[in-house]
Amino acid sequence: MNELRMYVEHLFEGRVLTQESIELKEEIYGNLVARYEDYVAGGMSEAEALEKTKASFTSIEDVFKESGEAEDSNAGEAASVQAGESGAVSWNAGAAQAAPGADGMGSAAETAQMPRPEGAPVPPDGVGAEGQATAGTHTAPKTRSPRKIWPFVVGGVLAAFILLAIVGTAVFGLIDEADVGEPSSTAQSITQGNSSTTDTNQGAENGQAGGTAGGGAAQTYGDLDDQREYEATKAVDDAIAAHSIDTLKSYTGNSLPDQGFFEHLPLSMYVSSTGSEQGSSASYNVYYAGVSDDIDGDGVDRALVYNAVAAFSVYPELQTINFTVQDADDTAHDANVYSFNRDTLEHAFDNASGGAITQLNSSLYESQESWDQVRDYVTRNHFYDRQTDLAEIDD
Repeated sequence: MNELRMYVEHLFEGRVLTQESIELKEEIYGNLVARYEDYVAGGMSEAEALEKTKASFTSIEDVFKESGEAEDSNAGEAASVQAGESGAVSWNAGAAQAAPGADGMGSAAETAQMPRPEGAPVPPDGVGAEGQATAGTHTAPKTRSPRKIWPFVVGGVLAAFILLAIVGTAVFGLIDEADVGEPSSTAQSITQGNSSTTDTNQGAENGQAGGTAGGGAAQTYGDLDDQREYEATKAVDDAIAAHSIDTLKSYTGNSLPDQGFFEHLPLSMYVSSTGSEQGSSASYNVYYAGVSDDIDGDGVDRALVYNAVAAFSVYPELQTINFTVQDADDTAHDANVYSFNRDTLEHAFDNASGGAITQLNSSLYESQESWDQVRDYVTRNHFYDRQTDLAEIDD
């Protein structure tokens, strides 16, 4: 009953609210609600019952007077003390009870009983037929203690932290899984349609494709720098995808690599010089100069790992191959040097393939399918990134 609640609040306006006066206010409100419900049960309309209920109690002054307190005293506190001593507070039943006299007869004290309309049902406050209050017939309702908010606040904060931890763990797991198990987004087309790509820049014979690998549609970017990087990196990835096993087969049987072999591999246009160390067939050096700055670093890493795997597969005596990469805007002193070792790469393939590939030799390119599998491992983010990190020689 919001309207009755507001009416009671209005009665207490201007008074200091202590714990005792709050309890008294709640008691008055409870009695008014009970009276209202009795009126409605007796056949009155809700509106009429509400008006009669409000008219039955228009001031709290009588309650304070009957409690023995002065007008300017704290009425709430006095009423609460009286309620505690008597065990029941009934503001409409009178504050004083009849006390036994010398002759055994008791005289009733004046009460603060509210007038009861004729025909109205007897309110549930213990008033008798003669209009006298019967003590102890209505006990004060318990005051509802205010709800404590801090447990909900603390619980909400803890729930938020737990949710963030769960989401963070899930996202981290997805990223880590994608990084380890799948080819890079730029190189995803490498294992699809390898033989369909044509080389528009240098000819199909050197495998340096300038078109779209596997017939995929080229992407466009609003930023020119991003567009150049995409196109330059894609050209390198297309060259890896288009490289034919026929080129590898044509060099099988040679004991020592030569410059022509690397000019048929990705990054061929940047081959500056090659050579073996002291005529040994176990080690070979390749120097790439003027490498375009537009090529993404990952694209260069994929090409280097692919070229190393191709060289070790064709030349069984080759144990180490060194790549020196100088970017177009760098000096020779700023070049990066990578040294790939056969044993290290074979161990990496053994782990990645679950023992299916244990050695790098000509058996890997006996069929297009088997070499495509090798190419797939090379272009996986975790694989090529790990191998270039192991091979890179710090200055």
